Amino acid sequence: MKHLLTLVLSLITLATCTAGDPVKFVYQGEVAGIMCIHCTNKVEAAMKKLPDVQSVKVTRDEKGGLPKLEIIATNAKITREDAVKALGDDAKMYDIRSLNLVKAH
Repeated sequence: MKHLLTLVLSLITLATCTAGDPVKFVYQGEVAGIMCIHCTNKVEAAMKKLPDVQSVKVTRDEKGGLPKLEIIATNAKITREDAVKALGDDAKMYDIRSLNLVKAH
C-alpha cells in the first residue's frame, strides 16, 4: 500500500510540474556513526558536493534506529558508492548503509 501511495503522489506531482521545472529525484537512506550535530553537518556538507544536489537532510530516528539521510537532486544516477566517495576520509567514521532513489517529482 505504501508503494502505491508513493506512486500516486509521484504521478500527481509530475502532472503538476510545468515544462520549465527540472525533475527532482529524492534519495533516502541510513547512515551510521552520527553522534552529534557536528557529525550531521559533516555528512550533509559532504553530500552537497555530489553533482546536482539541491538539498541534504540528516534526521535522527526517534525510535533509536540509524539516522536517516535524504538527498534531493536533479541527477537520477547518485549511488551509495558516490555518497561514500563524497565523504572522503570521513568514510572511516560514517557508514552510509543504504541510499535508494525513492521518487521523482
